[in-house]
Amino acid sequence: MSFYAIRTEIRSNGELDARLDSRASCVDHDASDLNQRVTQLFEELRDSVYRYLILVVGAPAEAEEISQEAFLECFRFLQSGQTIQNIRAWIFRVAHNLAINQLKSKKYVLTMDSHFWDELCNLRCDPRPTPEQTVLHEEDFRRLHAAMGQLSPQQRQCLVLRAEGFRYKQISEIMGISDSNVAKSLHRGIKRMMREIRG
Repeated sequence: MSFYAIRTEIRSNGELDARLDSRASCVDHDASDLNQRVTQLFEELRDSVYRYLILVVGAPAEAEEISQEAFLECFRFLQSGQTIQNIRAWIFRVAHNLAINQLKSKKYVLTMDSHFWDELCNLRCDPRPTPEQTVLHEEDFRRLHAAMGQLSPQQRQCLVLRAEGFRYKQISEIMGISDSNVAKSLHRGIKRMMREIRG
């Protein structure tokens, strides 16, 4: 199922609607535009959710599938008349839980190989740098990849969520760990990455 299949599935159910106020990050049940608003939300957040999930589960296909499921869960939740106060954090929390459940069912540990890293590199914005800048950027990404590979899965996830703009408390809620564990993971992860990058 592609990212666009979810949009089709959401649009096919014309009886339900809700209002998404993206400025306030609040979704309230409203019978006027659920299909359109969840589709808009999907378009706005799908890339960042997917990037996070690819670091959690490792496989691009699984990350895409879990991303779609998280947005469908959002649709179902709103469809039932529930209210979401912070939609962005809610989506990441659901995606995180779905990914962790999938990892537990497979009982394997993610290793960050070059295939996963290449997938992440393809997602970054391309501002059309000069050839010299491209070489420098690629070297930076290789160093970053090597440094990320040295981190624990929890440290990687905390760093990615922090890079997405989440605060410590939101990260702890998304990942289901304490604020102090978030702080420790970020501190240790950053320290280790800096050591690896500097060589």
